[in-house]
Amino acid sequence: MRKINLLLVRRNLLLGPTGGGGGKVLQTFAKYMDKKIFNISFCSFQRGDLEGRIKRSGFKVHSIQGIDPERFAKLVKEKKIDVVYFVPWGEHPELIKAAKRGGASAISFMDNAGKIIDPEVTRLVDRQLASKFCAVRYRRWYNFHGEDFHKNHWVVYCPIDFELFKKYTLSKKEVLQERKKLGIEPGTFVIGRIGRADPGKWDDILIDMMPHLVKKVPKVKFMIMGIPEGKREKIRMKNLDKYFIFVEPDPSDAKVVEFLSMIDAFVYASVQGETFGMAIAEAMMAKKPVVVSSTPMVDNAQIELVDNGRTGFVVYTPEAFADAVAYLAANPEVAERMGLAGYEKARREFDAEKITRMVERSILELLAEKGYKIPKKILNRYGDAGKFPTAKDIDDFDQEYRRRLWDVVGKPDFIKIFIGEHISLSWVMQRFIRSTKLTDLRNAVRKLAAK
Repeated sequence: MRKINLLLVRRNLLLGPTGGGGGKVLQTFAKYMDKKIFNISFCSFQRGDLEGRIKRSGFKVHSIQGIDPERFAKLVKEKKIDVVYFVPWGEHPELIKAAKRGGASAISFMDNAGKIIDPEVTRLVDRQLASKFCAVRYRRWYNFHGEDFHKNHWVVYCPIDFELFKKYTLSKKEVLQERKKLGIEPGTFVIGRIGRADPGKWDDILIDMMPHLVKKVPKVKFMIMGIPEGKREKIRMKNLDKYFIFVEPDPSDAKVVEFLSMIDAFVYASVQGETFGMAIAEAMMAKKPVVVSSTPMVDNAQIELVDNGRTGFVVYTPEAFADAVAYLAANPEVAERMGLAGYEKARREFDAEKITRMVERSILELLAEKGYKIPKKILNRYGDAGKFPTAKDIDDFDQEYRRRLWDVVGKPDFIKIFIGEHISLSWVMQRFIRSTKLTDLRNAVRKLAAK
């Protein structure tokens, strides 16, 4: 069998100062996909810091400046691409049509936000949603049910590279040494957050909970890698500087894992919520309990990743956030148990090798359906590749998600839950929320807030 020409496509090859979820997915596929079966190349429409890494790994990178469907179709045709795989990106359905015109036999689309795209395009792609939350929401938007949905929609979690954690995790002695360098005294409870310095990826609940937390846990430090400058000013205005440590953003695998090694618990809150939550999943892989805020009116997959009371806590208010963190600080054996439970879930559901094999199998099965002669001995290799969440898992999560909205530390937010269930999950509202003009306005407000 000749190698299958696979083109991985992303809007940009930008990893960013703290590491980006989509960029890490590309890195993982480049590392773990079977090079004996797949001839892998990359395409992007904006250059970035990830491009050099990919090239140094021996892969061809095609850069098309600007969204140019005709050039993209020509690339697919000239390179005889069998499969085009769009990694978290769907704002330009014309590229999907271009891939088809270029002769691609299969088009897969890793969808991290349930993008509103042309119904004509939907039938051209096999959609791989980033979480069960995304799948349930997407079904509601388009009124997809049963076999109509499951025949070409499934869930593919973002892959987390376990090998990196084995390689770079710090020993207890090294943690003490690194904490000492940062001026952290022994016995201090250290919480941490990693994320882009984007106002949309930050929620002020992380600052607002601190006055409550320091009363309960005076010996606490909050380490942050990636924070909007305007939020630093808010911390200063509240006279909370002494409780915060700002770590220089560094997207390298070693620095991210080392950062996670140094904290006792991971805390995360984002105005726009999460469609998966790469940083949360990485913290789970690092055996850290996680505290997150629920955001029912926007993306909310973080409450799918974090099992309240088992792998961490889910909250709504600053007071509840502080209570959850204080409980972990006062009960280290519980915090350790939650961290281990999170790790077990991460290995089971997010492990990079497993996820990559699942994706490979799905591609091979798609090609076989389209007439490609895939030897049975190759398909048989994937008998132990595990399975994506099943159709039943996704169907069941519809009710499970409702339960998780109410299963929180502190008092549930009736208004947010009501809006989330009855308005935000409406496809009409989402078409408005995700419209270009509103997106431009939202981004302008975020830039202003950052200043």
